[in-house]
Amino acid sequence: MYDFKIASPSSKVCVDIYLEDGRLAYSIASEGKLAVSRSPLGIKAAGCDFTNGLAFIKAEEFSINETYVIPAFKKSECLNRCNAFELFLEKEGKTLKVEARSYDDGGAVRLTILGEGATIIDKETTGFSVPASASNIYAQKQLFSYEDQYSSVPKEDLFQNTLAFPILLQIGPAHYALYCEAPIYSGCYWGSALLAGKEDKALLNVVKPVDQLDPFETSLPFSTPWRVALTGRLNDIVASNLLENLNPPPIAEDMSFVLPGKAAWSWMTENNSPSNSKRQKEYIDYASEMGFEYSLIDADWPGNIDVKEMVSYGASKNVKVWIWEHSKNFLNAEDAQRSMKLWASWGVAGIKVDFFESDSSETILHYKMIAEVAARNRLMLNFHGCSKPTGTSRVWPHVLSFEAVMGGEYFQHYSNFLPMGPDAAHNCMLPFTRNAVGPMDYTPVIFSTYNTATSDAHQCALPIIFTSYILHVGEKAEIVINHSCKNFLKRIPASWDETYLIEGYPGSHATIARRKAREWFIAGICAKKPRNAKITLDFIECGSYEAELCSDDLEDELPFDAAEGALPHATDELMSRLKNEMGRNTLHSHNMHEVQIEAFQVNSGESLIIPMCANGGFAMRIFPTLSNTAYI
Repeated sequence: MYDFKIASPSSKVCVDIYLEDGRLAYSIASEGKLAVSRSPLGIKAAGCDFTNGLAFIKAEEFSINETYVIPAFKKSECLNRCNAFELFLEKEGKTLKVEARSYDDGGAVRLTILGEGATIIDKETTGFSVPASASNIYAQKQLFSYEDQYSSVPKEDLFQNTLAFPILLQIGPAHYALYCEAPIYSGCYWGSALLAGKEDKALLNVVKPVDQLDPFETSLPFSTPWRVALTGRLNDIVASNLLENLNPPPIAEDMSFVLPGKAAWSWMTENNSPSNSKRQKEYIDYASEMGFEYSLIDADWPGNIDVKEMVSYGASKNVKVWIWEHSKNFLNAEDAQRSMKLWASWGVAGIKVDFFESDSSETILHYKMIAEVAARNRLMLNFHGCSKPTGTSRVWPHVLSFEAVMGGEYFQHYSNFLPMGPDAAHNCMLPFTRNAVGPMDYTPVIFSTYNTATSDAHQCALPIIFTSYILHVGEKAEIVINHSCKNFLKRIPASWDETYLIEGYPGSHATIARRKAREWFIAGICAKKPRNAKITLDFIECGSYEAELCSDDLEDELPFDAAEGALPHATDELMSRLKNEMGRNTLHSHNMHEVQIEAFQVNSGESLIIPMCANGGFAMRIFPTLSNTAYI
């Protein structure tokens, strides 16, 4: 048996490739904890079955150490540093290359069939074997739109449903693994899913999507997407750019037109407004007042809105315009080029392209064509009703967001099985799952138009907790402008220079710090029960800082509206008064819309305790005082 090992630069992660009796397998471990147990690795194509009978030819080791910049991302500089090797195997005169990369925050493997000419890919036999030590598995059912909630799945039930990438598992007290794939768009392969068999319920096999009806015809050499396990502490997963490392460089050299920003958006609360010129101008006015860079004219604009007029009006207000389009109107490159060239000549900044809802190779090719045409016309994109990103921000930096998430739109009662839309537990799951693989157009911030069952401070925190480099604020213009969090929302950027998870647990809570230039934005959310977030400011430069805090207002609330220690304990006098006034002593009367706004000074290294109500949150901005010379 051959056992080829490659450790990451700091030896935190190890990837093993095994060749035994002519069959390939692999495993990935993080700090001695298995992230992927020994799993099969193979592929079948027309005339070549690389699942058995393989003979070793040679192995080559190398390292990668580079940095690159993505114009809109969660950090200002990406480090691509790993140790890697390539194995060359032979069967019946045909050659298979096996690649493995080991990063400090994960491992990846890929197969390449070498040669020339056309071929048909029948299936992959690669899988992810869930370690016996895995205590929690969080997954969602594969849907064409990826609009589902993550839930805990028992190992013995993994075979019951086809599951979507990514899947999160806990492999130790503080260790996790996130199963992913990257990239799928460059090679126009299908978007894969995972399904366990009844024989081995812990083995998640890579399977093609159910709508991949035709064989995948391609040419050699052909490479599968990388099969990836991001692994380590939760911060390793949240802050990782490993998937971007596995993508090729940008498709265009000049991406200076890629400008992240916030967008006004009327459709969320007023579905028919995109056909109303007067209302769209009011939303441009609103964007201007809020300092938003963009305003989106969503569905139903064709024939009713003079986009050239809107672009001109927006320019007078220093606001650029995005427009919506159905993917069916971009079925070929000629149609896409004709429309995009025209819209770009009008001054349109970007296009929201909707209703793909497929992972088939044909649809993946459709994404690629649209992305290439948009880049030629210097237009930004936002894909909706779509597949998930796979570290795509590197190759397509002008695609500022993908939907592929159950977001704020579900408050409009889209679903019979989830009539109330995304809840706080769902929000507390997304930073560690869907949002870890790329930007998501969740369209956060709903204060009162819909019942979110979360506090206003929780909603104010979401634009910091989540990343979308075109950030659509979902609430109605007049409500935002008159809200106490208005000034805070004005200051939140849409991309970041640094990202750091302070604390978190999937489905329970998340506290994330992000830096833009000299300012830190820190946000926390929690689910189900009140919680006290603890923040130690040991990640900021030495000095004194000003802080602005938007948090749940617990000043006059009942003691059981907050976690222990946040409010004084109930006294006999208080409970007697409440009983007399309200007729009972268990009334929960917390007003979720009450927000407390505070300003105070903090110092580097200082610890803060910020209480949150059930399904609550907070958002804080920290910026240097004039006396702080750290940034001067």
